[in-house]
Amino acid sequence: MPLNRLTFLTNLIDLFTSTVSYEERLANFVYLVARNFNVDQVLFFGLDKNRSRLFLNADSRKSVLRPRLEFALGEGIVGQTAQQRTPLILQMSQLPVQPENQPLLALVPNVQTLACFPVADDNFLYGVLLFISRVSREFLPVEKETILIACRMLAGNIRQALLHEEAKKRIAELAVLYEIAKATGATRELPVLLEQVVSISAKVLNARGASLRIVDEVSQQIHVSSEYGIVPRDVPPVGTLFCEKPLLTGELPSITSELTNSQGEKHYFAGIPLNLKGHLKGMLCLYDKMGANHSFQQFDQENIQLLQTLAGMATSSIENALAFQQIEALAAKNARMVNILTVLHDISAVLMTTIEMDKILTILVRALTFKNAMDYDRAIIFLVDKRRQLLVESRHAYQPSAASTLPLRQALLADLGNPEEATPVGPHPIEVPLRPDQGILAQSVLFRKPFHIMRADQHPQVNQQIREQLSGQEFIAVPLLAKEEATGVIVIDNHFTQRPLDEEDMHFLTMFANQAALAIENSRLVETIEASSKELTLIRERMLESDRLAAMSSMAEGLAHEIRNPLVSIGGFARRISKQVKAGEELKWHELKKYVDVIVDEVGRLEKILRQMFDYTGDSLGYFREHEINGLVEDALTLIHRDLEKYNIQVVKEYADLPPVYCDERQIKLVFYNIFQNAQQAMENGGTLTIRTFPLEKKDGLYAAIAVSDTGGGIAPELVYNIFNPFFTTKEQGTGLGLSIAQRIVSRHYGDIEINNELGKGITFTVTLPIAKYCLLPLKNSTSGTTSLEEV
Repeated sequence: MPLNRLTFLTNLIDLFTSTVSYEERLANFVYLVARNFNVDQVLFFGLDKNRSRLFLNADSRKSVLRPRLEFALGEGIVGQTAQQRTPLILQMSQLPVQPENQPLLALVPNVQTLACFPVADDNFLYGVLLFISRVSREFLPVEKETILIACRMLAGNIRQALLHEEAKKRIAELAVLYEIAKATGATRELPVLLEQVVSISAKVLNARGASLRIVDEVSQQIHVSSEYGIVPRDVPPVGTLFCEKPLLTGELPSITSELTNSQGEKHYFAGIPLNLKGHLKGMLCLYDKMGANHSFQQFDQENIQLLQTLAGMATSSIENALAFQQIEALAAKNARMVNILTVLHDISAVLMTTIEMDKILTILVRALTFKNAMDYDRAIIFLVDKRRQLLVESRHAYQPSAASTLPLRQALLADLGNPEEATPVGPHPIEVPLRPDQGILAQSVLFRKPFHIMRADQHPQVNQQIREQLSGQEFIAVPLLAKEEATGVIVIDNHFTQRPLDEEDMHFLTMFANQAALAIENSRLVETIEASSKELTLIRERMLESDRLAAMSSMAEGLAHEIRNPLVSIGGFARRISKQVKAGEELKWHELKKYVDVIVDEVGRLEKILRQMFDYTGDSLGYFREHEINGLVEDALTLIHRDLEKYNIQVVKEYADLPPVYCDERQIKLVFYNIFQNAQQAMENGGTLTIRTFPLEKKDGLYAAIAVSDTGGGIAPELVYNIFNPFFTTKEQGTGLGLSIAQRIVSRHYGDIEINNELGKGITFTVTLPIAKYCLLPLKNSTSGTTSLEEV
């Protein structure tokens, strides 16, 4: 059938201007060429992207499965045609078959003619059109010309298809880059940004998985990472990428490679470095590009270029996100530091309000556990007992279930006397011997350094007692240092919330411990100063009293020596005269008797003064034993009950069961006799004497208290402070020594005597004497004074 050139070219024009796909146009082209030129088969070999090899792309036999054929440039008739860009016609009967052409001969048996024509335009070669015929065939000049026209038309169509495909690809890439730019610009949150980068990258290249990792170059630790899809665990792109040598520009090269895992599966990956600033390295890796038949494919150069563009856009956003993350972390750190410094300032201000050790310890553990303060779950303060060389648990606190609504300063000071805050963690206070082999707490004090324990249950330096009673995994121990000496240790943990502790916590705790140590040391110094002041005051008072008593003793001894003998004579003769003078005799004897009675009374008064002076100035401690104080009070009351009845004075008794007191029975009876006598003299017109005994707790132990109240109207306020001075009295017949003697005796027994004067009502004397088991008086026997109570 002769070639109808016009019809053929018209059909080609219709074909190339149709709206069918490029692949379908190519298949119809080779079919149309084979039919019009009456050959057995027409094949089209197209160049690959690297323009180094030709692949079989189309076959005129549509119903036959197309084999995979490829030729390098210059290889066989196909490669030679492409290399020379001129038609080549090979008659098999004329020349021996070259080995490179054997694959072609396998397509059609008994091939006689092979004719190749280049598919090219003025600039580029796009492929080769191969004619295969079983019979010997010669191509007329007009046929060659027509074939070359058809090849040029095909070249133009291929060029148009390539431009169209390139345009579509560029549009898709621009769309992807736009999405990347929009996604990266929409957030500053680094985790979200990384997720978007890896997901978009994987979707763009149809990869099964993607990962992005940023590694600290100094520590070689992953700073942040994100993954998408399926990432093969036995593919090591990270180490491979970082081991690559940098390019001349200093940048790391991109990598494409294939690896076979332990199951024999072949995987492909592509690694794109991220040029981050500073000591961070980043990489974007894609895994297993999916092909049309769901098989894994290698990443080509175009994929790498697209990834590089995408990575370049993402790098700036990642750096901004990293910078924003660092700024946020710095801002959070600064905010926490400002908050901690504010808290420390408030704690310091609160600690200045008290010097009492119990209150200071309570304030400290509250500051450590309150949510609006240091915010730890639990805090324990141990103090050093130097005498026993022990570290003793002194105060602990758990975090309250809810934050206090009060300002921090008020919350720290609220209800400081709560006894629950002084209970130990366990059934007994923890005590740790101060030796290095006794664990972390002892070492913290001995070596004056803090410790951060991560796994307390496995740490060999945490002793068993601490491990059991703290029952926590992580804790910090910080020593209390004052004047280069460790006075204790603070232990904190987050046993309930499990919030991890870090170096920042240790830094702030060290600052807190310095304040706490100063407050504790100041409290101890103040206690020492107060104790020394009290001791000096007591010594001064005793020295003054000793001087006063020495002078009075000297005076009394001289006075007694001078007046004792005359008084004996006067008293003796006066008694004789009084006995001899009888009533009813002459008037002069009656008058004489009155004078004699006056002499007798005055002599008795002088004798009483002498006895009281001896009682006041005497230093005898008498016989100290354990006595029931209620019995001694009752015995003293018996001695004066006649006078009470005489002046119509009623007695009200309120006795409590009290432990024995350690005292001299005779002297204590004399104390209460003098107090009762003073009350009786104040109630000469009648009244009520109330006696009440009760226990009284003081700092140094338990005391027995005896309160004696009268209804004598009291005394003037300006005279109250003189009632215990010797020879001061407001009564005409008083000597002014009774209350002085009582105070001196009580002081000898390490007790106190106090008064409560209510003008218009009466006076209450309260005597306190130490209970026997708390009394520090040594057991000492001495002779009693020359005067007995019954003689008073």
